[in-house]
Amino acid sequence: MVYTQVSRKPEMVQRRMKGARRRHLGGTIALLAVATLAGCATYDPLTAYHRYEGGVIGHNPPPAPGLDAKFPNLASVPAKPPVLSPTVQRAVRQQLLAANHHQNAMPVPGETPVVPPQPAPRAAVPPPPVLVGFEPNRAILSHRDRAALRALAARRAATPAAGAAPVVAMGFAPDRTQAGLKLALLRATAIGDALSAAGVPVSAIRIEALTAGRGGAAQLLYAGATE
Repeated sequence: MVYTQVSRKPEMVQRRMKGARRRHLGGTIALLAVATLAGCATYDPLTAYHRYEGGVIGHNPPPAPGLDAKFPNLASVPAKPPVLSPTVQRAVRQQLLAANHHQNAMPVPGETPVVPPQPAPRAAVPPPPVLVGFEPNRAILSHRDRAALRALAARRAATPAAGAAPVVAMGFAPDRTQAGLKLALLRATAIGDALSAAGVPVSAIRIEALTAGRGGAAQLLYAGATE
């Protein structure tokens, strides 16, 4: 047998050397990738962005307050606040309400304070009517009813708001007939005469006869009062 040794060509040697270099470079890149992935656990993209922006926001923020303080003792209980008496509570409430009203009444700087309009004076409320009793089918006043009418006349004279107020003398009768209307008119006239005798001017007395009741009444009407 004849053995022949063939020498390697330079082109094949160069190809194998390039392959070895590529394999070595790939291993180096793989090691760098592993090292980079291991460091990603502490990487913060927001911090990197702030550093990229620069300025005050690029610096690390200060630590939160209280980190160096002792942990609070949850077993400790604060002292119970003192109990205020109802009188003190009402006084404090009144002070707070007064301060609130004063604060709301203060004008805004640069604006003219608005003065609320004064409420209109209320019309005087007339006193209740004086009820007068008569005997059936009679139009004669008793001494007690005359005294009540004199008191009404004196009240009218003593009250400034009622100085010119009219007085209505009303007579009632239960029968809605001509005779009943006549009886009601006689009773109203008797009440008017008693008021006139007590000092009420005749021009201030109004006579009204109604056939829908019993007895009579005298009503003082103040100026502005609803009739």
